Amino acid sequence: MGWQAVVGLNAIIAVCYLMITSLIVIGLVRTRQLRTNALALATASIFATCAAHHAHHAAHVWFAFGGEDAAQLDSVRAVFGEWHAVLIDLVGATVAVTYLSLRRNYGALLRTPAMFDDAVRVAAQKRLRELAFTDQLTGVPNRASYQALADSLADDPRETTVLFLDLDRFKLVNDVHGHDIGDRLLREVAQRLQERVPADCALFRLGGDEFVVVAVGLGEDGVPARVGQVVDAVEEPMTLRSDQAVSVGASVGAATGPAATTDELLRLADMRMYVRKGQRVPAARQAVTP
Repeated sequence: MGWQAVVGLNAIIAVCYLMITSLIVIGLVRTRQLRTNALALATASIFATCAAHHAHHAAHVWFAFGGEDAAQLDSVRAVFGEWHAVLIDLVGATVAVTYLSLRRNYGALLRTPAMFDDAVRVAAQKRLRELAFTDQLTGVPNRASYQALADSLADDPRETTVLFLDLDRFKLVNDVHGHDIGDRLLREVAQRLQERVPADCALFRLGGDEFVVVAVGLGEDGVPARVGQVVDAVEEPMTLRSDQAVSVGASVGAATGPAATTDELLRLADMRMYVRKGQRVPAARQAVTP
């Protein structure tokens, strides 16, 4: 293979690899996956590296054969005239041409990159699932997520403990400070519960100021400690504005039984919570710290 052919072939391969790289990057940008699709980004990086390699190869041969130094010319011929160098060029050309021929035209590739269709669909499904099973205000799992867990426990032989939590004085917080502070309080409560409740427990917000904690295999002996953790997390004063400290309480009802009866345990824990709240009526009417 003459040196002119080597230069031309490597230049063409480099251009092809640059086109492939640009198409992948454009597809990532158009589908908003530039920061999330690591596999496609790595593929683009590999092709960009191949483009740089073949461009350097072409430039090296061009300048070497265009020079007057015979020793340099002989050295280049010795390196790039070997069969393995020619084989690398041919393999590179085959990969580039094959990849580019996978599409009928570049317009279709730019408008609807098929290589990203699956990733887009998976990302959309993941986002829809997050919206369906996550409480949008607090970021914790919602009632639908709780129901999915309850359904999954239908055949679990272990005992399940359900804690039903309702905030005391929450309506007073909304009345005195406004719903914006009430929303901030709910987010703070959810964050505290996520941090304080052990990893073997699942936290949910059912709506309003009602939260549920589900623990599988906890047993009756472990219930008081879990209730104490929940109450302590909620009752610590919260500074939601620089000039305001808000304090609320927590009424908690607990029920333990077979995992298959999780829905019944939720209703029982709910009733016990209201009994507990009725006992705490005087405390629930305390003024909120301004």
